Amino acid sequence: MIELVGSPRNHLLWVVRHGESTWNALGRTQREVAHPPLTARGTTQAYAAGYALRDKKIDRIVSSDAVCATQTAQAMATVLGVRTSVDARLRERGWRRTGTLTDADSHRPAQLEDPTERVRTVLLDVGAMNGSTAVVTHGDIVCAILDMLHARDATTRQWRTGADVPNGSVVGINLRRLSRFVDLP
Repeated sequence: MIELVGSPRNHLLWVVRHGESTWNALGRTQREVAHPPLTARGTTQAYAAGYALRDKKIDRIVSSDAVCATQTAQAMATVLGVRTSVDARLRERGWRRTGTLTDADSHRPAQLEDPTERVRTVLLDVGAMNGSTAVVTHGDIVCAILDMLHARDATTRQWRTGADVPNGSVVGINLRRLSRFVDLP
């Protein structure tokens, strides 16, 4: 368990990378362009994540709107007997767009968006809820959450990119001090 600095509630956040998708199995990255489903192995990982959290008193599951994440959340909810909700702010990082016509024709490599602000707002919203929440998201967002909250440990320090985060991984974070993300006047 990783303890953070600053919030009014004793709230646990469990961050879960979705189970293996058909594209993960092929070594492909989905970004926002496709929503591949879970493989049989991914479904097993999703149920395993639910069983890993069975004794953690989870009150709710919030997932990315990607098919692999919602399928993972539903499998976990079956085990845990809790409701799920979807939040698009937990989506995998997308390609940054400038809105110009030259973007589509450019031969320059595209850049990934910085998800910090949308992830910060979802963390604040989840942190305002009573009880424990499991968040089902993507490897790159798992890394973003850990980095934003300075919550890396010996295991998670090895995850340099989202692809390094094993499918079905479960990481527990104590959000007692989440208030450090609130801008005070």
